[in-house]
Amino acid sequence: MSLLPIVIGVVVIYFFVKLIVSPLVKIIAGIIIFLVVIFVLQNFFNVNFNQMLGPFGKYLDFNAWNINLNGVINLISHYINQALSFFRYLVGNTPKLPQ
Repeated sequence: MSLLPIVIGVVVIYFFVKLIVSPLVKIIAGIIIFLVVIFVLQNFFNVNFNQMLGPFGKYLDFNAWNINLNGVINLISHYINQALSFFRYLVGNTPKLPQ
């Protein structure tokens, strides 16, 4: 009887990851790759999307974006440092086997 809820839980988690999380990750990765390609084309190959896309080209002009990424980078760095310190804490406090 205790094996049935475990199997149902594993199946539900599997389908949740397969049907919801995986497509979302693919969509976000596709958008990021698309933006990186456009950024590289504009900055290194001087491709001008403003003329090709008409009025929507202004949204792809990365030089016009007023983005301050320092806050985001500092936040990500803070979380990574916290995760590393937690991992070091776990590794340092594992009980040693008697020999």
